[in-house]
Amino acid sequence: MRKGIVACASMIFGLILLFVAFLGPWYTINGSGALGVNYNVGFYLTKMEAKGTIPGQDISLSMSYTDVKENAQMVGVNIESFAVINTAMYLTLCAIITALIAVIGIIAFIFNKGKPKTMKWLGGGFWFLTFFLALVPALYVMSTGFAENSNGFWFSQSVLGVTVSGGPGYAWYLMMVVAIISVISAVAILLKKIAPEATSPETLPPATNK
Repeated sequence: MRKGIVACASMIFGLILLFVAFLGPWYTINGSGALGVNYNVGFYLTKMEAKGTIPGQDISLSMSYTDVKENAQMVGVNIESFAVINTAMYLTLCAIITALIAVIGIIAFIFNKGKPKTMKWLGGGFWFLTFFLALVPALYVMSTGFAENSNGFWFSQSVLGVTVSGGPGYAWYLMMVVAIISVISAVAILLKKIAPEATSPETLPPATNK
């Protein structure tokens, strides 16, 4: 029972991380240069945000990927990354759904609601599926370059006195954490033995007097 509670707590924690990852930045690009120009671009699953500072003025923009696509050349963004981030969004939504089902299954298993074996496989099986749905989009996003002419997922380059660097945002790292939590919790649940039901007094054989 104790192991089941620990696994359930880790599942709920993983589910919370999934929600945070869905709302957070998956990739960021930072730039700095002469005359005090600095900017930061964050790629979220549903939008792109850009913040910057030029002498005497702060700039903040939030655009959908439809709008970004029309201005991709101007902002120096790799247009192929839009399809990748869109796919990652749907996979993450699927991960949230499977995680919810897994949590419901393991709670039912702990509190003896429904058939124990069914609830065990429901919780463990869907949590194992969450592992794939968290890992795949993270690796998929890693396969593309969000900035034009970048030389990798992590990169840093200087052009005409402007230094530009890029790397995954905290949401991408959270998906990797969720994948690790998912596979460990799923294995723990699936390997847990179901305790036999206690024998009720009515089913005990009558006592014999010697």
